[in-house]
Amino acid sequence: MSVRRYLGIFVASALLLLLCGISGFAKNSRNVAIEHPVVVSGTTLPAGQYAVRWEAQSAQASVQFVRDKKVVASAQCKFEDRGKKYDSSTVIYATSPDGSNSISEIRFAGSSQVLVFSE
Repeated sequence: MSVRRYLGIFVASALLLLLCGISGFAKNSRNVAIEHPVVVSGTTLPAGQYAVRWEAQSAQASVQFVRDKKVVASAQCKFEDRGKKYDSSTVIYATSPDGSNSISEIRFAGSSQVLVFSE
């Protein structure tokens, strides 16, 4: 085979793998707006836009908060199915006795599944 044919096969294979990876990743990642500084597993996140990525193991999930392509916090949470789809993505906050905010749950637009964080 010629070098050109090998290159074509390589490029086509790489593109296929990339597309498969993106479609799988997109199901476990959503963007959310955090409106207040929050504490996630001991890390304070300033208000702003974050990508929330998760990997589910049955009802448990490992979650990463990503900003500017860097993981800025990780946490463990639970997945719950509420049985109804939400119209908008919403972050639900809890206030600690010291006055700091934490994330109680994250609801995603178009999904009935909710990420629920323990305090």
